[in-house]
Amino acid sequence: MAKAYALLGYDAGALTPAEADAVKKSGATMPAAFGVIGPEPEVTTVQAGGVPIGIVRFPAGPPAGKSIPAGLADQTAAAAAALRGKVRLVVGLSDWGTTDEAAFVRAHPGAVDVLLGSGPGLGAAGSVAGDGKTLWSRAYTRGKTINRLDLFTLPETTHFVWTPQTGYQADVISLDEQFPADPEIQKLF
Repeated sequence: MAKAYALLGYDAGALTPAEADAVKKSGATMPAAFGVIGPEPEVTTVQAGGVPIGIVRFPAGPPAGKSIPAGLADQTAAAAAALRGKVRLVVGLSDWGTTDEAAFVRAHPGAVDVLLGSGPGLGAAGSVAGDGKTLWSRAYTRGKTINRLDLFTLPETTHFVWTPQTGYQADVISLDEQFPADPEIQKLF
């Protein structure tokens, strides 16, 4: 799996502690762009297409049946705010699940420009949340899809809102029989 991610050329990624342990036990090494989410938010910057992008790895999600403490959500929003003025886009990577991610976006509209979510709950190609200031996409389970977000514009002002078709396009690509297996990737599994 680690080799497959390396071939995909990600600029940033996040592993849960359990995923990181599994990679370590397998003897594999994840690409350098991946980080393990910890108890506090972590920020980094990357260059993608010549554009500086801020990445906020949200703290590890709560145990089943628990919610993210408000203070931790506030701390995550503050970490994102610290990137403003240094980057053109702030992207959040979360495993909090639908309920806690929705609560974060409601309480902190525009804290992140794009939220790539995962964890418990439903997948979604992309929806506008947080007063139109956050484009939110959630992974579908079982790795049988690819979420694709094409951004046609970047937030430039405090009045910016994401607009479908002119500002972004969100798609979910189902990895069904119309996508033949790549022999190089198949060898890895």
